[in-house]
Amino acid sequence: MKAIDFLLSIKDALPMSNEKPCTKASNSELRRWIQQGVVLLNTEWVEINEEIDFPIFSLVVFPNSKKKRCTLV
Repeated sequence: MKAIDFLLSIKDALPMSNEKPCTKASNSELRRWIQQGVVLLNTEWVEINEEIDFPIFSLVVFPNSKKKRCTLV
């Protein structure tokens, strides 16, 4: 499974959109998050079309932000 497909499959568990507060992040916003390096899977940065290894032990979104950081284990 590719990284973007995995994020799209768990979209409901991810943080809200930065562009439109109080709504779910859009597919294009999730792609930008990966491109901008705000998604860590198993403590590694991922690329959009990169095949990811299972099992996933951790998912961190916005790891460098004190206010927006979200860790899913």
